[in-house]
Amino acid sequence: MKKELAEALLTRIMDWTDEEKARERARLETFSSYKYDEYQQFSPGRRFIESLALWLAQFDVGSQRRTAYDFVCNRLIFFSAGEMNHLVELTFPTIVRPRLIETASARSGVAVDRIKAIMETAEYRKLHRRTLYLGMSDGARTDWFRRANPSISNEQVFHAYDVSEVKSSDMVDNLKKDLTEMSGAEPDGDDALFETVVLLDDFTASGTSAIRYDEEAGKWKGKIPKIIEDLEKDDERLGASVIQSVKVIIVAYIASEQAIEHIGKLLPSLPFTKGTVEFEVVCKLGSLVPLDESRDAAFFDLMADDRYFDPEADDKHGAVGGSTKRYGYANGRLPIVLNHNTPNNSVYILWAEDVQTVRGLFPRVSRHRKLQQP
Repeated sequence: MKKELAEALLTRIMDWTDEEKARERARLETFSSYKYDEYQQFSPGRRFIESLALWLAQFDVGSQRRTAYDFVCNRLIFFSAGEMNHLVELTFPTIVRPRLIETASARSGVAVDRIKAIMETAEYRKLHRRTLYLGMSDGARTDWFRRANPSISNEQVFHAYDVSEVKSSDMVDNLKKDLTEMSGAEPDGDDALFETVVLLDDFTASGTSAIRYDEEAGKWKGKIPKIIEDLEKDDERLGASVIQSVKVIIVAYIASEQAIEHIGKLLPSLPFTKGTVEFEVVCKLGSLVPLDESRDAAFFDLMADDRYFDPEADDKHGAVGGSTKRYGYANGRLPIVLNHNTPNNSVYILWAEDVQTVRGLFPRVSRHRKLQQP
């Protein structure tokens, strides 16, 4: 649909006067060009203004459409690719490097406030090289992380946490070579292994896919317990690559208060005999970000209308969150869109998938999508 046609359709749907059209057109064109048009899950040829017009058209004429439009203008939060990359770039200097400097200061005896002097010590350079970075999801952007930190070797960064035997052995061999070059002597034992493991993830809103305890099965579930279990195995893959007192730092580029509380509560109880585990966040979503039944009452009325929720969205995977996805997985109530996909913790009406009966403004592509007939 051509841009002019989409704007004309939007004007008719919203019943704008010429004055309103002139004002809102400028606003929407700014939104579109600055961020929204880069959403990667729009169908081919579609852009934001067309998606907005079609999304608004499904609501009743009048107050429902104005409520939906006000939500887009005042509550929607869209993280662009540029903003996500900036959060990736902040990870090493704000979270990892201060820890390396503190440890190197203690080992070298150089005062902790002499940053440049510490970074020139052999202790810091070895710690820096003995830190391994692994992605926890497709959104970890390990490619951008590597390019943003040229001092980190390519052999220290891998896009996934499920590391093969061959890859693990290769990373350790390269580590030995570099440490030998640094000190002039080949290291052995723990001195030739990784001392710190940094796990990178883009977004967590509930924390349940990261870590949860299944009371019925009596088992830990999620990505974090799986990685910790692999690290515990001294003679296999990832576990064979790290020292006995390994430090694990889990970094989320964006996290909600719900996720921070959930992970912070469970992490101390997760058994790990081989080291320590920390959880850090680059960008914390504040308490005012989730939609509130009082503050956003009109939009809640809209979401409560059964015409704007497809029960097919409540599948077995969503049941893990313990609530309907109408207000987002695990009752997340978020108004968040990431440029590559909309998280299912955001309210359903925002991300309804193309295969469902409701039209989403930023349609989500789910990794648990049902198989479709060809």
